[in-house]
Amino acid sequence: MPYEVCGELVLTPGGPKHNYSVAVDGNRILDVGRTAEIRKKYKFSKSIGGKGFAVTPSFVDAHMHSFQVATKGRTSDKSLLEWLKKYIWKWEGEMGRKQARACAELAYTQLIRCGVATISDYTSVRYADEAIKAAMKLGVRGLIGKTMMDRRSPPELLEDTDASLRETESLIRKYNGAGRGRIRYGVTPRFAITCSEELMLGAKALCEKHGVMFRTHANENREEVKTDKKILGTTSVTYLHRLGILGPNTQLTHCIWLTPGGFSVLKKTNTKVVHCPGSNMLLASGVANVPRMLREGIEVGLGSDVAAYYNVGPFEQMRLACLMQKVNTRNPMALSHNSIFSIATEGSNRVMGIQDAGKIQKGYLADIALISIKRLAYFPLNDLVAQIVYSAYPSSVHTLICNGEILMENRKVLTIDEEKLKDRVKDNIGGIFS
Repeated sequence: MPYEVCGELVLTPGGPKHNYSVAVDGNRILDVGRTAEIRKKYKFSKSIGGKGFAVTPSFVDAHMHSFQVATKGRTSDKSLLEWLKKYIWKWEGEMGRKQARACAELAYTQLIRCGVATISDYTSVRYADEAIKAAMKLGVRGLIGKTMMDRRSPPELLEDTDASLRETESLIRKYNGAGRGRIRYGVTPRFAITCSEELMLGAKALCEKHGVMFRTHANENREEVKTDKKILGTTSVTYLHRLGILGPNTQLTHCIWLTPGGFSVLKKTNTKVVHCPGSNMLLASGVANVPRMLREGIEVGLGSDVAAYYNVGPFEQMRLACLMQKVNTRNPMALSHNSIFSIATEGSNRVMGIQDAGKIQKGYLADIALISIKRLAYFPLNDLVAQIVYSAYPSSVHTLICNGEILMENRKVLTIDEEKLKDRVKDNIGGIFS
């Protein structure tokens, strides 16, 4: 039997509608319309929401590293390569299975509390299965994969090329499509510096064989680009294009330092890009030219890049994305609140290969956030989207639904005991750099 999600406002593709309801049946939105009409049309098993709430699409974190949450508070005020080599790789090299599971559960729980139903997680070279199991337990929709590294890497993380490809294929066979279709595998070479051409081409072959996405970092930092040119003879975007890896099933994160030819290549190949403004600011990597990407027709998603940035979730990332473009271009219209909201919902889903999510629309996946508009940030309520982007915080999220299942209600996550999780985090992760 369907259930009802109703709100004082429902954010439909046509804009906010007053006193509307959403009928949810199974994992899909069955119908959307005026509350009185919807209630006449259907018999509901229950109703959630009502006056004082806005119903919106749930959010997406299109790029994050769950295992890196253990480094929170230890890695600020560092350059990218120092941050990576001295802290991130140190932790990943020492991390055990229980620690990996605690990290993933912690990261996903925090994201649920921020209204995020869908994540794209780059795990480390080991224990990707622990992240996948955590996602299945917590109920989020996930594009998850192990990081691949077969050169210029610390001994603890260095992989044999064939072994890395075999393990990746084994994980694809075991987990792609798990969790009633919520889990999809993402083949994940870390970046060109740490991945041989043989590994890159082998990873692409696995994507084509199994119909899964290819993901990697590219053109993030000027020092990285210099290293790429020294090792590869060109930038990583040009290198990946030369290998035939770019395309509609490829997701590149960052793409800050693009040449004019780089924009053209991404547009021509329909390659997807994920923007991580908080990370790019904290590591002083630069400002991705997102307005140009959008003008060129390049699809863009939004990610937190935890733990390169500490605050997970969409609200701060949406704010930072808009503000950094305005100040960088000295143009207050460089990136609008409506554009970034669309990127954080429907756009990020498309970047992850999901075409039927991110809208409150009949037939779409029932990935829904119920936001309390009783808070002072929404008084007076003049523009719902603008006030979500510029004024809201995670505490505004009252209820989160993923795939038709309620993961959080009245700020309580229903799929995990948070107090026991905190104990596991303290026991397994606390004081790792002491």
